[in-house]
Amino acid sequence: MEVEVSGLRCAYGRSAAPVVDIEAFAVARGVCGLVGVNGAGKSTLLRTLAGCRRPDGGRATVGGVDLYGRRRRSVVGRIGYMPQQLDLPGELRVAEALDYASWVRDVPSFVARERNREILEQVGLAPRAKDRVLHLSGGMKRRLALAIALVTQPDVLLLDEPTTGLDPEQRAGLRGILADLGLSAVTLLSSHVMEDVVMMADQVAVLEAGRLLHVGPTAAFVAERGGPDGSAEHAFLATIAAARS
Repeated sequence: MEVEVSGLRCAYGRSAAPVVDIEAFAVARGVCGLVGVNGAGKSTLLRTLAGCRRPDGGRATVGGVDLYGRRRRSVVGRIGYMPQQLDLPGELRVAEALDYASWVRDVPSFVARERNREILEQVGLAPRAKDRVLHLSGGMKRRLALAIALVTQPDVLLLDEPTTGLDPEQRAGLRGILADLGLSAVTLLSSHVMEDVVMMADQVAVLEAGRLLHVGPTAAFVAERGGPDGSAEHAFLATIAAARS
């Protein structure tokens, strides 16, 4: 399974400069960290790859199938997408949220019943299955958003800033969950926290003003660009600075 884009252009308004402008990019099985400052185009790229936003030019394919072509329904169901913000009615219970997400994604009820129990175990929310969403902490809501992205057992997992707003303990817990998921799916996660990317992603892609500046193994990226201290943040900032100079 591979996610691939070619000549991808996304803009807001006909005369606006593109917020995504990528000639070529491919992600295979494993975890790829998509890093960039706010406004770099990370969320727009993920929405496009999730099938939520038609590009203004170019192609995005999953397993060789055009996401916006005639066969799009055959691949959209294989994609799990976790947005930055997931608005759910506060009175909805955790288990009900997964049941509803499964219904929306056409997962048969007899399949969803057992699968959703397993997903709640996987993300550590099984003890809170009957709790209402309004009673969840920020970290638990992020886990629920991840659980909803998993209801179809996706081959491709797209995660937009999955650790944002979490405390260090919550981030560590979620990082562990995501690392395990990356073993079985093509996973692309966006972040501006380089510590999380280094710990979760075996590949890193640097996005700046909608353009890809670097794609390659995370370890090599840090070793080559991290300065004398081998800092991932230094590697990222050096890459951005070189592009702007």
